[in-house]
Amino acid sequence: MQEWDMEFGEKEERKPSDITVFAGACTLHGINHIFLPGGVTFRRLLWALSFLTSLALFLYQVVDRVDYYIQYHHVTTLDEMDSSSMVFPAVTLCNQNSLRKSQVTKNDVYWLGGLLGVKEVEMPAFLATIGLDPDLSGFTPSRSFDMTALFDRAGHDLAEMLLDCRYRGEDCEAGDFSRIFTRYGKCYTFNSGKDGKPLLTTMKGGTGNGLEVMLDIQQDEYLPVWDKTEETSFEAGLKIQIHTQDEPPYIHELGFGVAPGFQTFVSTQEQRIMYLPPPWGDCRISNINSGFFSTYSITACRIDCETRYLVENCNCRMVHMPGKRSPY
Repeated sequence: MQEWDMEFGEKEERKPSDITVFAGACTLHGINHIFLPGGVTFRRLLWALSFLTSLALFLYQVVDRVDYYIQYHHVTTLDEMDSSSMVFPAVTLCNQNSLRKSQVTKNDVYWLGGLLGVKEVEMPAFLATIGLDPDLSGFTPSRSFDMTALFDRAGHDLAEMLLDCRYRGEDCEAGDFSRIFTRYGKCYTFNSGKDGKPLLTTMKGGTGNGLEVMLDIQQDEYLPVWDKTEETSFEAGLKIQIHTQDEPPYIHELGFGVAPGFQTFVSTQEQRIMYLPPPWGDCRISNINSGFFSTYSITACRIDCETRYLVENCNCRMVHMPGKRSPY
Protein backbone atom coordinates (compact mmCIF):
# COMPACT_ATOMS: atom_id res chain seq x y z
CA MET A 1 0.00 0.00 0.00
CA GLN A 2 1.39 3.35 -0.99
CA GLU A 3 1.42 6.25 1.40
CA TRP A 4 1.46 9.82 0.20
CA ASP A 5 2.97 12.60 2.22
CA MET A 6 0.61 15.57 2.31
CA GLU A 7 3.37 17.87 3.45
CA PHE A 8 5.18 17.63 0.13
CA GLY A 9 2.03 18.47 -1.91
CA GLU A 10 1.29 14.93 -3.05
CA LYS A 11 -2.36 14.07 -3.90
CA GLU A 12 -4.23 11.33 -2.00
CA GLU A 13 -5.43 8.45 -4.21
CA ARG A 14 -9.30 8.44 -4.45
CA LYS A 15 -11.08 5.18 -3.91
CA PRO A 16 -13.79 4.32 -6.50
CA SER A 17 -17.38 4.71 -5.25
CA ASP A 18 -19.55 1.73 -4.43
CA ILE A 19 -21.79 2.26 -7.49
CA THR A 20 -18.74 2.34 -9.74
CA VAL A 21 -17.49 -0.91 -8.23
CA PHE A 22 -20.94 -2.48 -8.67
CA ALA A 23 -21.22 -1.26 -12.28
CA GLY A 24 -17.80 -2.64 -13.11
CA ALA A 25 -18.67 -6.08 -11.77
CA CYS A 26 -22.27 -6.19 -13.00
CA THR A 27 -23.03 -8.28 -16.07
CA LEU A 28 -25.99 -6.07 -17.04
CA HIS A 29 -24.97 -4.81 -20.44
CA GLY A 30 -24.17 -1.10 -20.67
CA ILE A 31 -24.23 -0.17 -17.00
CA ASN A 32 -20.44 -0.31 -16.70
CA HIS A 33 -20.19 2.40 -19.37
CA ILE A 34 -22.42 4.76 -17.42
CA PHE A 35 -20.94 4.76 -13.93
CA LEU A 36 -17.29 5.62 -14.47
CA PRO A 37 -14.88 7.73 -12.45
CA GLY A 38 -14.80 11.33 -13.48
CA GLY A 39 -17.37 13.85 -14.64
CA VAL A 40 -20.36 13.50 -16.91
CA THR A 41 -19.51 13.12 -20.60
CA PHE A 42 -21.54 12.98 -23.78
CA ARG A 43 -20.61 9.33 -24.28
CA ARG A 44 -21.91 8.40 -20.81
CA LEU A 45 -25.17 10.27 -21.50
CA LEU A 46 -25.71 8.26 -24.70
CA TRP A 47 -25.10 5.01 -22.84
CA ALA A 48 -27.52 6.08 -20.09
CA LEU A 49 -30.22 6.96 -22.62
CA SER A 50 -29.78 3.65 -24.42
CA PHE A 51 -29.85 1.72 -21.15
CA LEU A 52 -33.02 3.42 -19.88
CA THR A 53 -34.78 2.94 -23.23
CA SER A 54 -33.94 -0.76 -23.30
CA LEU A 55 -35.04 -1.17 -19.67
CA ALA A 56 -38.36 0.57 -20.38
CA LEU A 57 -39.05 -1.67 -23.40
CA PHE A 58 -38.19 -4.75 -21.36
CA LEU A 59 -40.52 -3.79 -18.50
CA TYR A 60 -43.30 -2.94 -20.96
CA GLN A 61 -43.01 -6.38 -22.54
CA VAL A 62 -43.05 -8.08 -19.14
CA VAL A 63 -46.18 -6.18 -18.03
CA ASP A 64 -47.89 -6.90 -21.37
CA ARG A 65 -47.21 -10.64 -21.13
CA VAL A 66 -48.36 -10.81 -17.50
CA ASP A 67 -51.56 -8.97 -18.42
CA TYR A 68 -52.10 -11.37 -21.34
CA TYR A 69 -51.59 -14.35 -19.07
CA ILE A 70 -54.11 -13.28 -16.43
CA GLN A 71 -56.79 -12.97 -19.13
CA TYR A 72 -56.71 -16.78 -19.36
CA HIS A 73 -57.04 -17.07 -23.09
CA HIS A 74 -58.12 -20.43 -24.42
CA VAL A 75 -58.58 -22.13 -27.75
CA THR A 76 -62.05 -23.26 -28.80
CA THR A 77 -61.92 -26.70 -30.33
CA LEU A 78 -64.59 -28.30 -32.49
CA ASP A 79 -64.94 -32.06 -32.61
CA GLU A 80 -67.35 -33.82 -34.94
CA MET A 81 -68.38 -37.31 -33.89
CA ASP A 82 -70.65 -39.94 -35.38
CA SER A 83 -73.22 -41.57 -33.12
CA SER A 84 -75.20 -44.74 -33.72
CA SER A 85 -78.15 -43.40 -31.73
CA MET A 86 -79.14 -39.82 -30.94
CA VAL A 87 -81.97 -38.27 -28.99
CA PHE A 88 -84.44 -36.74 -31.40
CA PRO A 89 -84.95 -33.00 -30.73
CA ALA A 90 -88.18 -31.41 -29.60
CA VAL A 91 -90.28 -29.92 -32.40
CA THR A 92 -92.68 -27.12 -31.52
CA LEU A 93 -95.25 -26.00 -34.07
CA CYS A 94 -97.73 -23.16 -33.93
CA ASN A 95 -100.45 -21.95 -36.22
CA GLN A 96 -99.81 -18.39 -37.38
CA ASN A 97 -103.38 -17.65 -36.34
CA SER A 98 -103.85 -17.59 -32.57
CA LEU A 99 -107.64 -17.71 -32.30
CA ARG A 100 -110.30 -19.47 -34.35
CA LYS A 101 -113.06 -17.07 -35.28
CA SER A 102 -115.73 -19.75 -34.74
CA GLN A 103 -114.70 -19.95 -31.08
CA VAL A 104 -114.55 -16.20 -30.40
CA THR A 105 -117.48 -14.63 -28.52
CA LYS A 106 -118.67 -11.07 -28.03
CA ASN A 107 -117.12 -11.05 -24.60
CA ASP A 108 -113.78 -12.10 -26.11
CA VAL A 109 -113.91 -9.29 -28.68
CA TYR A 110 -114.74 -6.80 -25.95
CA TRP A 111 -111.65 -7.75 -23.93
CA LEU A 112 -109.38 -8.31 -26.94
CA GLY A 113 -110.33 -5.16 -28.83
CA GLY A 114 -106.96 -3.48 -28.34
CA LEU A 115 -105.10 -6.66 -29.19
CA LEU A 116 -107.03 -7.08 -32.44
CA GLY A 117 -107.04 -3.41 -33.35
CA VAL A 118 -110.83 -3.16 -32.98
CA LYS A 119 -112.09 0.10 -31.49
CA GLU A 120 -115.26 0.13 -29.43
CA VAL A 121 -117.25 1.87 -32.18
CA GLU A 122 -116.05 -0.76 -34.66
CA MET A 123 -117.18 -3.74 -32.64
CA PRO A 124 -120.52 -4.29 -34.48
CA ALA A 125 -118.79 -4.28 -37.86
CA PHE A 126 -116.09 -6.67 -36.64
CA LEU A 127 -118.67 -9.01 -35.08
CA ALA A 128 -120.55 -9.13 -38.36
CA THR A 129 -117.32 -9.91 -40.21
CA ILE A 130 -116.61 -12.99 -38.10
CA GLY A 131 -120.23 -14.15 -38.25
CA LEU A 132 -121.54 -12.97 -34.87
CA ASP A 133 -124.64 -10.94 -34.11
CA PRO A 134 -123.58 -7.28 -34.30
CA ASP A 135 -126.38 -6.18 -31.97
CA LEU A 136 -124.81 -5.08 -28.68
CA SER A 137 -128.02 -4.05 -26.95
CA GLY A 138 -128.29 -5.91 -23.70
CA PHE A 139 -124.70 -7.16 -23.91
CA THR A 140 -122.87 -7.06 -20.59
CA PRO A 141 -119.18 -7.99 -20.53
CA SER A 142 -117.81 -10.19 -17.78
CA ARG A 143 -116.10 -8.54 -14.85
CA SER A 144 -112.99 -10.67 -15.22
CA PHE A 145 -111.30 -12.39 -18.09
CA ASP A 146 -108.83 -15.29 -18.30
CA MET A 147 -106.52 -15.02 -21.30
CA THR A 148 -105.09 -18.50 -20.80
CA ALA A 149 -108.54 -20.05 -20.84
CA LEU A 150 -109.36 -18.09 -24.00
CA PHE A 151 -106.29 -19.28 -25.92
CA ASP A 152 -106.85 -22.81 -24.70
CA ARG A 153 -110.48 -22.75 -25.83
CA ALA A 154 -110.21 -20.77 -29.05
CA GLY A 155 -106.74 -21.86 -30.19
CA HIS A 156 -106.37 -24.38 -32.98
CA ASP A 157 -106.84 -28.00 -31.92
CA LEU A 158 -104.05 -30.26 -33.13
CA ALA A 159 -106.40 -33.23 -33.33
CA GLU A 160 -108.35 -31.33 -36.00
CA MET A 161 -105.28 -30.00 -37.83
CA LEU A 162 -103.29 -33.23 -37.90
CA LEU A 163 -104.05 -35.17 -41.08
CA ASP A 164 -101.11 -37.59 -40.99
CA CYS A 165 -98.21 -38.20 -38.62
CA ARG A 166 -95.29 -40.62 -38.80
CA TYR A 167 -92.11 -41.00 -36.81
CA ARG A 168 -89.48 -43.33 -38.27
CA GLY A 169 -92.16 -44.92 -40.38
CA GLU A 170 -94.53 -45.60 -37.48
CA ASP A 171 -97.84 -43.81 -36.98
CA CYS A 172 -98.10 -41.08 -34.38
CA GLU A 173 -101.08 -39.04 -33.20
CA ALA A 174 -102.04 -35.80 -31.50
CA GLY A 175 -101.54 -37.43 -28.10
CA ASP A 176 -97.82 -37.66 -28.81
CA PHE A 177 -97.66 -33.84 -28.77
CA SER A 178 -97.59 -31.75 -25.58
CA ARG A 179 -99.54 -28.52 -25.36
CA ILE A 180 -97.55 -25.37 -24.66
CA PHE A 181 -98.33 -21.66 -24.78
CA THR A 182 -96.13 -19.22 -26.70
CA ARG A 183 -96.51 -15.75 -28.18
CA TYR A 184 -98.63 -17.44 -30.87
CA GLY A 185 -101.06 -18.84 -28.33
CA LYS A 186 -101.64 -22.56 -28.02
CA CYS A 187 -98.88 -24.59 -29.65
CA TYR A 188 -97.77 -28.20 -29.59
CA THR A 189 -94.40 -29.87 -28.98
CA PHE A 190 -93.42 -33.28 -30.28
CA ASN A 191 -90.97 -35.34 -28.17
CA SER A 192 -91.01 -32.87 -25.28
CA GLY A 193 -90.11 -35.54 -22.74
CA LYS A 194 -92.90 -34.32 -20.46
CA ASP A 195 -95.91 -36.13 -18.99
CA GLY A 196 -93.75 -39.18 -18.30
CA LYS A 197 -93.12 -39.91 -21.97
CA PRO A 198 -89.66 -41.29 -22.84
CA LEU A 199 -87.46 -39.36 -25.22
CA LEU A 200 -87.45 -40.69 -28.75
CA THR A 201 -84.20 -41.58 -30.48
CA THR A 202 -83.18 -41.97 -34.09
CA MET A 203 -80.50 -44.16 -35.65
CA LYS A 204 -79.58 -41.99 -38.62
CA GLY A 205 -80.66 -38.96 -40.60
CA GLY A 206 -82.53 -38.70 -43.83
CA THR A 207 -86.13 -38.94 -44.97
CA GLY A 208 -88.01 -41.67 -43.18
CA ASN A 209 -85.88 -41.53 -40.02
CA GLY A 210 -87.47 -38.48 -38.44
CA LEU A 211 -90.85 -36.80 -38.01
CA GLU A 212 -93.27 -36.45 -40.92
CA VAL A 213 -96.52 -34.55 -40.43
CA MET A 214 -99.28 -33.31 -42.70
CA LEU A 215 -101.36 -30.49 -41.28
CA ASP A 216 -104.43 -28.51 -42.18
CA ILE A 217 -103.86 -24.93 -41.07
CA GLN A 218 -107.65 -24.26 -41.09
CA GLN A 219 -107.24 -20.96 -42.91
CA ASP A 220 -111.02 -20.53 -43.01
CA GLU A 221 -110.83 -20.06 -39.22
CA TYR A 222 -108.37 -17.18 -39.39
CA LEU A 223 -109.45 -13.92 -37.81
CA PRO A 224 -109.58 -11.01 -40.27
CA VAL A 225 -106.80 -8.43 -40.16
CA TRP A 226 -108.70 -5.43 -38.86
CA ASP A 227 -105.93 -3.01 -37.98
CA LYS A 228 -102.18 -3.18 -37.58
CA THR A 229 -101.03 -3.90 -34.02
CA GLU A 230 -97.97 -5.50 -32.47
CA GLU A 231 -99.73 -8.87 -32.47
CA THR A 232 -101.19 -8.62 -35.98
CA SER A 233 -100.12 -11.49 -38.23
CA PHE A 234 -100.27 -11.01 -41.99
CA GLU A 235 -99.09 -14.56 -42.75
CA ALA A 236 -100.87 -17.86 -43.09
CA GLY A 237 -99.19 -21.13 -42.27
CA LEU A 238 -97.13 -22.58 -39.45
CA LYS A 239 -94.26 -21.40 -37.28
CA ILE A 240 -91.88 -24.17 -36.24
CA GLN A 241 -88.88 -24.33 -33.93
CA ILE A 242 -86.53 -27.27 -33.40
CA HIS A 243 -84.85 -27.21 -30.00
CA THR A 244 -83.64 -29.37 -27.13
CA GLN A 245 -85.96 -30.67 -24.45
CA ASP A 246 -84.25 -28.50 -21.82
CA GLU A 247 -84.79 -25.30 -23.81
CA PRO A 248 -88.22 -23.62 -23.82
CA PRO A 249 -89.43 -22.51 -27.26
CA TYR A 250 -88.88 -18.89 -28.24
CA ILE A 251 -90.67 -19.42 -31.48
CA HIS A 252 -91.57 -15.83 -32.38
CA GLU A 253 -87.85 -15.07 -32.78
CA LEU A 254 -86.14 -18.42 -33.32
CA GLY A 255 -88.80 -20.26 -35.32
CA PHE A 256 -89.08 -20.54 -39.09
CA GLY A 257 -92.21 -20.27 -41.21
CA VAL A 258 -93.79 -23.01 -43.31
CA ALA A 259 -96.21 -21.93 -46.02
CA PRO A 260 -99.41 -23.89 -46.73
CA GLY A 261 -99.62 -25.99 -49.86
CA PHE A 262 -95.91 -26.91 -49.85
CA GLN A 263 -93.81 -29.83 -48.65
CA THR A 264 -90.92 -28.65 -46.51
CA PHE A 265 -87.85 -30.68 -45.55
CA VAL A 266 -85.73 -29.62 -42.59
CA SER A 267 -82.38 -31.15 -41.61
CA THR A 268 -80.82 -30.61 -38.20
CA GLN A 269 -77.39 -30.99 -36.65
CA GLU A 270 -76.73 -31.18 -32.93
CA GLN A 271 -74.14 -28.90 -31.38
CA ARG A 272 -73.03 -29.24 -27.78
CA ILE A 273 -71.23 -26.36 -26.13
CA MET A 274 -69.18 -26.98 -22.99
CA TYR A 275 -68.12 -23.87 -21.08
CA LEU A 276 -64.83 -23.77 -19.22
CA PRO A 277 -65.09 -22.91 -15.53
CA PRO A 278 -63.54 -19.75 -13.99
CA PRO A 279 -61.06 -18.16 -14.39
CA TRP A 280 -61.43 -18.80 -18.15
CA GLY A 281 -65.00 -17.49 -18.23
CA ASP A 282 -67.99 -16.33 -16.20
CA CYS A 283 -70.52 -18.66 -17.86
CA ARG A 284 -72.44 -20.81 -15.41
CA ILE A 285 -72.01 -24.55 -15.63
CA SER A 286 -74.65 -25.27 -12.97
CA ASN A 287 -78.40 -24.75 -12.89
CA ILE A 288 -79.65 -21.19 -12.92
CA ASN A 289 -81.24 -19.67 -9.86
CA SER A 290 -84.74 -19.60 -11.28
CA GLY A 291 -88.12 -20.65 -10.00
CA PHE A 292 -89.28 -21.43 -13.53
CA PHE A 293 -86.46 -23.35 -15.25
CA SER A 294 -84.03 -25.95 -13.94
CA THR A 295 -81.51 -25.82 -16.81
CA TYR A 296 -79.72 -22.76 -18.11
CA SER A 297 -80.20 -21.61 -21.68
CA ILE A 298 -80.29 -18.20 -23.33
CA THR A 299 -84.01 -18.64 -24.04
CA ALA A 300 -84.79 -19.67 -20.46
CA CYS A 301 -82.83 -16.69 -19.15
CA ARG A 302 -84.70 -14.25 -21.41
CA ILE A 303 -88.14 -15.63 -20.52
CA ASP A 304 -87.24 -15.61 -16.82
CA CYS A 305 -86.10 -11.97 -16.96
CA GLU A 306 -89.14 -10.87 -18.98
CA THR A 307 -91.50 -12.62 -16.56
CA ARG A 308 -89.90 -11.13 -13.46
CA TYR A 309 -89.93 -7.66 -15.02
CA LEU A 310 -93.66 -7.80 -15.77
CA VAL A 311 -94.52 -9.23 -12.36
CA GLU A 312 -92.52 -6.55 -10.56
CA ASN A 313 -93.88 -3.65 -12.64
CA CYS A 314 -97.51 -4.56 -13.35
CA ASN A 315 -98.16 -7.69 -11.27
CA CYS A 316 -99.26 -9.62 -14.36
CA ARG A 317 -98.03 -12.26 -16.78
CA MET A 318 -98.50 -12.89 -20.46
CA VAL A 319 -100.02 -16.19 -21.49
CA HIS A 320 -96.73 -17.75 -22.54
CA MET A 321 -94.89 -16.77 -19.35
CA PRO A 322 -94.35 -19.35 -16.60
CA GLY A 323 -95.68 -19.06 -13.08
CA LYS A 324 -99.05 -18.86 -11.40
CA ARG A 325 -101.66 -17.05 -13.45
CA SER A 326 -104.81 -15.41 -12.18
CA PRO A 327 -107.79 -13.91 -14.03
CA TYR A 328 -107.94 -10.14 -14.32
